Amino acid sequence: MSGFRLGLIGAGRMGQVHLRVTTESSLVDVTAAVDPVAATRLSLEEQGIKTYETTAEMLGAGGLDGVLIATPSKTHVDTVAQIAAAGLPILCEKPCGVTAAEARKAAEAAERFAVHLQVGYWRRFVPELNRLRDNIRDGLLGDLYLVSCFQWDEAPPAASFRATGGGALIDMGVHEFDQMRWLTGQEPSNFRVAASKTTFDEKIDVDPDAVQLLCDLSGGGNGLVSLGRRFPPGDACWAQVFGTSGFEESRFFWPPNGEAVFLAALKAQLEDFVQAARGDISQGATAKDAVAALAIAEAATEVLAA
Repeated sequence: MSGFRLGLIGAGRMGQVHLRVTTESSLVDVTAAVDPVAATRLSLEEQGIKTYETTAEMLGAGGLDGVLIATPSKTHVDTVAQIAAAGLPILCEKPCGVTAAEARKAAEAAERFAVHLQVGYWRRFVPELNRLRDNIRDGLLGDLYLVSCFQWDEAPPAASFRATGGGALIDMGVHEFDQMRWLTGQEPSNFRVAASKTTFDEKIDVDPDAVQLLCDLSGGGNGLVSLGRRFPPGDACWAQVFGTSGFEESRFFWPPNGEAVFLAALKAQLEDFVQAARGDISQGATAKDAVAALAIAEAATEVLAA
């Protein structure tokens, strides 16, 4: 089977991570890339990748089987629409826009042009989380009392990002909201939010250093999402599930091995996308999943702001 010719839009931090991952896969090759920075394009060209300053130029050159979007979140919806109109399958970094309305527009564009649109919620490709999901769905933990999802970063991102990323419940929380829905098959509602008054940053309205969200789950239990900007041991994500028949904790992303888990999941996600673009069923997040995660994040952010 010939290699999947992937076009990359955005060769910044996440774009570079995806490039690193593609070198480990025998299914896909990044053959073209778009980035506005001349020095970045030069570096990519030295790796044998054709580069373009604009997406239109890359699309005009042709020769692609699909596109990965790794640009800033605020550009996602317009970029998805442009790629969809060209008839190419799309893997878009989460959250596929910064609002649920934007994610809906992206979904509508993909549906209009009948292209596969997958959103990069990579935790769906972590084996340890898949085992936890199977145990929940198979009833091994009984009825659920509480599902807790934690994401604590070692240090905050740049102030410029915090000012434009929509706040912790959108920037970070969408991962937890998607994970909670995917693990349980249930929908969160009735959000209650508490933010720590301890902060080391002047922007504390929608992006406090630590915020906790409690919600109801449609199956009768509760959900807890815990987000933090400062965790000295290092970047970490974990989940706890309390049920009538058992308890499980999964420290699936934990220092010092978190990066290896992340990269392996990104590789599995990318290869799932390639197979889906070729007609197989995808295990990844859909545009509808992205809409749901952002809708929850928006509702929770409104509660926090109030």
